[in-house]
Amino acid sequence: MKLIPYLYFEGNCEEAIDYYRVIFEGNVPYKDFYGSAPMEVPEIYKYKILHCQLDFGNNSIMACDTFPGGKINNGNGIVLSVGFENEDRATNIFNNLAVGGRVTMPFEKQFWGAYLGQVTDRFGKIWMISTNLDS
Repeated sequence: MKLIPYLYFEGNCEEAIDYYRVIFEGNVPYKDFYGSAPMEVPEIYKYKILHCQLDFGNNSIMACDTFPGGKINNGNGIVLSVGFENEDRATNIFNNLAVGGRVTMPFEKQFWGAYLGQVTDRFGKIWMISTNLDS
């Protein structure tokens, strides 16, 4: 069994997933567009993401653009937490996610010995980046 987060975007899913693909050095094995589905969608939505998957390391994220007219209320009830063995890699990921976003907790050594930081990226998604205790 594996838990896979599913992220919704308001028309910029492809941009976001490509951004995450570069940051996490992953790949997108699957991407489908609204235009390929057997339903009527506005012309502008035919090239929006109906469903895609990003794989990196042993992780996956699935995502899509909301149905035409759908709205997203990004909240603080869900945080995407990614742990790294290497402090330099974690720092690099954190800093890249912060570009155009907002750091809510600086990436720094915590009282328990690991590094941890939290950032809301430019797409409104909240990330918690950490290292293991022995990093």
